Amino acid sequence: MERADVINGTGNRGAPFDAELDGGFGPAVAPPVVDTAAAEVPAALDDGAVIAVPGIGGYCLAVRTASPEGEARLAALAADPEGPHYAVGHRDDVRGLTSVWNDELRSLLERCWPGPVEVFLRRTGGGHPARSGEPDEPRPYDAEEDTGAWAMTVGMPEGRALRRLCREHGPWRTVPLRLTEAREVAHAFDASDVAFVLDGGQREGEPPTVVDATVTPVRVLREGALPANFIDATMAMGGRRRWLARTRIKER
Repeated sequence: MERADVINGTGNRGAPFDAELDGGFGPAVAPPVVDTAAAEVPAALDDGAVIAVPGIGGYCLAVRTASPEGEARLAALAADPEGPHYAVGHRDDVRGLTSVWNDELRSLLERCWPGPVEVFLRRTGGGHPARSGEPDEPRPYDAEEDTGAWAMTVGMPEGRALRRLCREHGPWRTVPLRLTEAREVAHAFDASDVAFVLDGGQREGEPPTVVDATVTPVRVLREGALPANFIDATMAMGGRRRWLARTRIKER
């Protein structure tokens, strides 16, 4: 079995790394494990290199979205069947990734980021195959049509140091891995493919809550670390404030 098969994707991909499955052989040259603040990391990202970053529940591969060649290499390294996934260091960076930016989305991000929330969004230029020609506006959820790569999942890295790195040298296209320790990631990839593995220790905890913002009102797709009732309450409060603001404008 090839090394990639224990990382992510098809077949046995997605299974946790196992040295016996891997045959006990590491890469020819393993990528170095470095601190998040290592001076070499920003330059590598700016050059379009793929790096591995830690998060709750496991590592992910990341590359700067400004590098189409880097994104192509990322896609060749590991599959992302539930993707694509992106990471941003500041909520305003979402504007460049999605074709929909409105008061409801802004309110959601202002109240929940930074925090354990990922947002399911329409991609810039992604359109919708079943609704071509219609404006990119939120609409009621349609279980039969609301699937496909026309959308993406966007989150924020865990921890201030990683968010700062992503803010200054991002956004990132990411692919989640089922590897939880830096040494596992370094053993699974060659330095020619992954430039650095950022050492963040083993991070445990509930996965992020996933919110669908392709529909209106937004809805919780998967409850995680942030309770669904918090999302519902904060969005209801934001909706009431927007309604009051519109009412006051009309009364003037």
